Amino acid sequence: MTAQVRATIGHLKLQPEDAAMSALALQYAETIDGAAALAEEAAGLPYDPDTVVMVSRLKQRVEAHVVMVDLGPKLQAALDALGATPKSRMLAGKPAPAAGKSRLTQLREGAAS
Repeated sequence: MTAQVRATIGHLKLQPEDAAMSALALQYAETIDGAAALAEEAAGLPYDPDTVVMVSRLKQRVEAHVVMVDLGPKLQAALDALGATPKSRMLAGKPAPAAGKSRLTQLREGAAS
């Protein structure tokens, strides 16, 4: 997600006063990506009776969907504040860019094949 957010921010015509909000959006994306990586690593750890409770708690805390539920809306709000979403452009009177296939559509098409 970080690469996509970085690319989106790179296409915006931001003012210097937007620097903090764009940095915050990037931090949210990096945190989401990091949580996904940690959850994957925790899931691959071998069973060890001495550490199973600790690993289980760690896994629960960093599961990607938990982080996404928490940070996803915050990332969207940051992107809205930067004018980087269709909603924020519509409210500002700017047309949305030509639509390509969304990531969700691409995933659905991949699953159907």
